[in-house]
Amino acid sequence: MKTVVTGREMKAIDTYTIQTLGIPSLVLMERAALSMVCRMKEKIHKSDKILCLCGAGNNGGDAVAVARILFGQGYPAAVYMAGDPEKWTEETKKQIQIARNVGVSEYNELDLTHVRVVVDGLFGIGLSKNVREPFHTLIEAVNEWRAKKPERSVWAVDVPSGLSSDTGQALGCALRADYTVTFGYMKRGMILYPGREIAGKCYVEDIGFPEKSLAVHPAAGFTCDVQDFEQLPERKNDSNKGTYGKILIIAGSKNMSGAAYFSGRVAYSTGAGLVRILTPEANRVILQSQLPQAMISVWEEMDESQWTDILSWADALVIGPGVGTQTVMAERLRKALTESRCPVIMDADGLNLLAQHEEWYPMLAGRAVLTPHMGEMSRLTGKSIGELKADRAEAAADFAEKHGVICVLKDSSTVVSDGKKLYFNQTGNHGMSTGGSGDVLAGIIGALAGAGATLFEAAYMGVFLHGSAGDAAANRFGARGMTSVEIIEGLWEVLKRPD
Repeated sequence: MKTVVTGREMKAIDTYTIQTLGIPSLVLMERAALSMVCRMKEKIHKSDKILCLCGAGNNGGDAVAVARILFGQGYPAAVYMAGDPEKWTEETKKQIQIARNVGVSEYNELDLTHVRVVVDGLFGIGLSKNVREPFHTLIEAVNEWRAKKPERSVWAVDVPSGLSSDTGQALGCALRADYTVTFGYMKRGMILYPGREIAGKCYVEDIGFPEKSLAVHPAAGFTCDVQDFEQLPERKNDSNKGTYGKILIIAGSKNMSGAAYFSGRVAYSTGAGLVRILTPEANRVILQSQLPQAMISVWEEMDESQWTDILSWADALVIGPGVGTQTVMAERLRKALTESRCPVIMDADGLNLLAQHEEWYPMLAGRAVLTPHMGEMSRLTGKSIGELKADRAEAAADFAEKHGVICVLKDSSTVVSDGKKLYFNQTGNHGMSTGGSGDVLAGIIGALAGAGATLFEAAYMGVFLHGSAGDAAANRFGARGMTSVEIIEGLWEVLKRPD
């Protein structure tokens, strides 16, 4: 897992490193500039005219140092000091003096004539208010310059100017980067949309923040990469079908068998030992034909003893895909929550019914994963989609803490929270915006929970797997026109790795 920080968390780590551990700010600044130059040299040419836009803060000092190092290596790099000299930090003053001493050109006015590469060092992670003039006009001018010719590029220092490092929202306006070189740890705002697009390709560079700094000032956020597949529940040769979880899926309604199929099929693909689908009689033959390995139970044949047996049988319960919101279904789900004791994954119509029955929350506390998309989250919280998107992380964490559940807030940049920790997903693509994709995710999480993962692990690893499967499917089939069938096939590719 890799740490993801807010601006405040990063500032605390930076301050502790400098003031308590004694690593000078100028040392960190030099390391930052050197790491950025190394990344830039992978993409730029020796003849490219480079202009570094420098604000008054230490972000501007970083950009001055970038210009000086590039200049020293034979690149035509210059600086434009956009910040008020009265507000220059001591480190920035020092960097400007060094740059002047070695002969780096300094512009008094913005001139992008013949410039091929812009380095954005106007604002850093400390920006919390909307960009004001003259910076608003400056940023828009650079954005317009960049858009005119595809060979032009913008490199952002640590975070694109105007982008909230916490929420991914533009603070009035934001300078759109092709590449962002960020220092120490990934910032939340460069994972969350629209920040992910504004930041372009991101590089996270280690500039020497000791592990002790993070230990003293821990961050709530993290993300996963391919090494984290090792967290999946272990499989052993000395095992049987009961070893890997018995998953009960309450899904489907008349003419809506697909949701039950996708959840059940992917639960098996994720590694579940046994899957039972509880659905209307109308779906029995369809599901027995599509998924013969699953056990099919139907509502029309359920009596009290069967109901008790089926709930006690399950190691994990997936509720909601395609069940509808009729009164009879609300009563069935209430009974399932009342009488079951296993982990619950609630999705789709289960969430829509929950929005109508807030008295269910005490039965979910401490044992449930809720997987709302933005529309469902709006119904659950009473907040508008715009309010939720303004700060996805806060919305997920507040909801999880309030109700004692794990919240998987699904969106273009999904966030998972248990009320304290936050997982920020970086996998997935637009091809996954297709019917049944959420049913697939619910089945994956249910299978992981049934196999013994903690609920939080099942939730964030499920999201990570789901997105990775979508990426594998896009690579194989193309994102346009992808269906949930291809996502499941992508999961097979992802999980086809040596044990």
